[in-house]
Amino acid sequence: GLLSKIKIALLILLLLSTGCGKSLIKISPKLDEEPYPMFGGIPSRNFYVPVDVSDSLKLKWENSGHGSFANTSVTIYDEYVFTSDLSGRIFVYDINDESIAGTLKYKGAIYTAPLVYKNLIVFGVAEQSYNLTELVYYDYYSGKVKVEKEIYSRILSEMVRLDDAVVFVTENGRVNKYSLSGRVIWQTDTDVTTHCSPAIYKNVIIFGNDEGEVITVNAKNGDIIYRKQFEGMFTGSAVVDDSVAYISNNNGKVYAVRLNSGEKVWEFDTGSRILMSPAFDDENIIVGNLHGDLFSLNKFNGKLNWQKHFNGLFNATPLLTKNRIILPDLFLSFYLIDKATGEVVKKYKLNGRAKLTPVYYNRLLFIGFDNGVLRAYEFVE
Repeated sequence: GLLSKIKIALLILLLLSTGCGKSLIKISPKLDEEPYPMFGGIPSRNFYVPVDVSDSLKLKWENSGHGSFANTSVTIYDEYVFTSDLSGRIFVYDINDESIAGTLKYKGAIYTAPLVYKNLIVFGVAEQSYNLTELVYYDYYSGKVKVEKEIYSRILSEMVRLDDAVVFVTENGRVNKYSLSGRVIWQTDTDVTTHCSPAIYKNVIIFGNDEGEVITVNAKNGDIIYRKQFEGMFTGSAVVDDSVAYISNNNGKVYAVRLNSGEKVWEFDTGSRILMSPAFDDENIIVGNLHGDLFSLNKFNGKLNWQKHFNGLFNATPLLTKNRIILPDLFLSFYLIDKATGEVVKKYKLNGRAKLTPVYYNRLLFIGFDNGVLRAYEFVE
């Protein structure tokens, strides 16, 4: 009887530990001089890679995590690919095959891409029942949590990785800058609900809010530089190129705004709600809306290059190459599109709704869709 009770107690303990305990990430990557460490790759957000790609893809590997993805992206350091999901998990995959190098599990949901440093992953876990976020700094060399901070609002928009700090905007409109040791450097309240992700260019943070304002903040000291009233509710992420920010809203409009003054350079009305971040290359802005329309605009004056309508729904930011647009469609597919004309070159079917912004890294294309499925494709001639 005593032995049976001991066995039952050990079994209960094992079930509790596996059900509630956090998994482990412990890896030792080589120094990566050109990682993909955040959504958009760099603080100013850039979804363009200056390469020509073929029209044929070969599946290299596929693996599945657990929960569904938000509209975010993978991040990459050396030979490891990091994903987050809405079930509170971080997964790390070996870039060379489908093997899982480690996982972390938290209670809550992770809406944004994990920031990756040389030895750190930084991410926010939003509590479902409470208006707060657990900000986590995890040292994946040692396999231990370095810092956990409770933030009294939810982190729903993408964070920015600086060399020596983390910048993020919480849902209540507070702009935060934290050191890599988890210390608060400064916090600035804008007092307006915010779901637009910030971008940073030359120490200027820019984002929009739910009341149609575009706000800039000094990244060094947290001082508000200006607040300019536009319209609608800003979504996606601001993106910045050569001191001009491009930002879109729920009214279906795309704006080009001078970063230093907030002056509107141009605006374009797509006619339907936009959730994605605009993508740009040397000459064009590419943006899609929830009506299934895709637009190519002149980056400098906002004039229409071409417009195409699809039987789909676009809310994930496309990836641009020199010759192609790689566009996720929530209707179970993604497209390779001729960037010059907007014509579909190839359509690839998926077994779920496309969620992640595509990422190109070391000649591999990463596509993510429902149920945490991640695919790595190779371009073939």
